[in-house]
Amino acid sequence: MTQESKKDEKKAKNLEDHKQIPLPLGFLEPTTADASNYSRSIEMYDALPKYYWGRVKEEDRIEGQFLQSIKRNFVFRGEEYRITVVPARIEDNDGVDRDYFPGKREEMVEEALRKLAVDGKGVYLDEYASVVFTFYELRKELVRMGHAFSLQEVKKALEICSGVTLILETADGKAIMKSSMFENVGMRTEDDWKGTGPKTKCFVRFNFLVNKSVTSKTFRYNNYKKLMSYKNNLSRWLFKRMSHNFIQAHRQNPYNIMLSTIIRDFGMRSYPRLRTNLEEVRKALNELIKGGTLLKCEEEIIKEGRKMVDVKFNLIPDMSFVFEMKKFNAFFRQKISPK
Repeated sequence: MTQESKKDEKKAKNLEDHKQIPLPLGFLEPTTADASNYSRSIEMYDALPKYYWGRVKEEDRIEGQFLQSIKRNFVFRGEEYRITVVPARIEDNDGVDRDYFPGKREEMVEEALRKLAVDGKGVYLDEYASVVFTFYELRKELVRMGHAFSLQEVKKALEICSGVTLILETADGKAIMKSSMFENVGMRTEDDWKGTGPKTKCFVRFNFLVNKSVTSKTFRYNNYKKLMSYKNNLSRWLFKRMSHNFIQAHRQNPYNIMLSTIIRDFGMRSYPRLRTNLEEVRKALNELIKGGTLLKCEEEIIKEGRKMVDVKFNLIPDMSFVFEMKKFNAFFRQKISPK
């Protein structure tokens, strides 16, 4: 694991070298008395289709080691963007460098770190939104949410998140950002790199877009406990998307989304038969219904002649989701909006 970037280790800083100030209230402050259930979603950053949901096969690797970058188009707030995900190059235990994309494990680790930041571990390190933690605290939080990873798995997830490069551009190719998922991963002091035991104090400086959202207060509240309980990758993505965007949730005002939108913005594999994608989405929606996020889902099949070309989903929220959105809206107005 590197302290800052493999490209420039000489400029790496230890935790004690950074100026530290707390993150703003509203991001840190609990939303309810049962604050352990809640976290934050981040404007723009959480919309990036940056994870790889498939399984990398040996034949996918060039010379058994390297992977091609992933290029995806997506739409955010009505604007078209393009993201390139450049894999992290990690030296494995056998001494061979191999490429890795961020997947479910990295998603879970990132969510747990954000939760630790919300619960009081979050600070600005040199004006960059960050979290200070120990491996013990991180693994304990993951176990609490039903995701047990070994110490080595957690370390590898941190390496991947700090090694992956995200290149964000507008549809016309104008560069917006070139950054790692984690800008900086480090330890308390230089000597701690030699041991990295479970109680070693570590820090992560979050992505540029996370820092921007925290500073400009464009984050939203979400039910972290429910998010982490969903097994299906698409279920979590839909839940977070609804939690961030569907702020006026109401049973008589369904959340509408197209199958083509899900395929594009989630980064889903586009199958030759659209019905295969439809079945994958139905599985995710059924989990959201069983989990109490949705009451039901209505489908409108769109055809050209006899061929299905798209599907419109009308997602009717469960009342528990509606009440939660109202509660979060009230808290947001009270704690975040200017007086």
